[in-house]
Amino acid sequence: MRSCTVMLVTALLGGAFLFASGLTPKERMELVRGLTAEYANTKVPLPRGKKGLRLNADGKVDEQSLQREITQFGTASAPSTLVQITAVEIQDKQIVFEINGGGKKKTKWYEHVEVGMGSTTQPIGQQGNKTPTGSSISLVFPKKIEDLTVADVKNYLAPVLDFNPSSPILAVSRPIPPKFHEAIQEKKAEVGMDREMVIAALGQPQRKVREESEDGVEQEDWIYGTPPMRVTFVTFEGDEVVEVQDYEGGIGGAVQSSTDPVPR
Repeated sequence: MRSCTVMLVTALLGGAFLFASGLTPKERMELVRGLTAEYANTKVPLPRGKKGLRLNADGKVDEQSLQREITQFGTASAPSTLVQITAVEIQDKQIVFEINGGGKKKTKWYEHVEVGMGSTTQPIGQQGNKTPTGSSISLVFPKKIEDLTVADVKNYLAPVLDFNPSSPILAVSRPIPPKFHEAIQEKKAEVGMDREMVIAALGQPQRKVREESEDGVEQEDWIYGTPPMRVTFVTFEGDEVVEVQDYEGGIGGAVQSSTDPVPR
């Protein structure tokens, strides 16, 4: 299963690292890994919709745009709400933080595929009508991004997000076994966790791949990170994590750490 997954992810992501910013690959990796899945309390309302909130590096919120987005699309998160950064996109002069899944509607590739005979075709999958309920924050810099740490970014986001009192444990809807508390706080996935715990620890994955193992058991890989940076595979059977593997240096690199799979 893993070899097929590796080839698929390599094909999907192999050309994704033409860096636009002045940051080095290592600096980018540290920012993405250090901020993805982080929790914070909102200080201002966040709007639904594609544009989200715009924050300048000088600490000023684009109030006019914010009110326009809220009026048109509604509020995704009110002030003093616990939210999670679910994706980080570093661009040339701005960093876009996806909040609670973002405000853009996402579709699967197969929703655009139709099959049939002659002139009669129909979609192979039903397109979802679920409206995104998340938001985004765009942190805009006056010039090319350079020499930036996770702590720096959190300071820049301080006018809109409070990271200090937040705990990922609060985002899980049911009691968490004590053995997983530390792992979630340290942003690690472990065998035995369920999907909600993994999301609390690592956020939403960049990719999901479903396959059958050699013995016919259906598994799903949640894939975090993108080559040439470290890539983490979290493998589920049903709702439970059965294996976790980290590849240092991206796919094809050495396995930095591996949590033994659940014996069958």
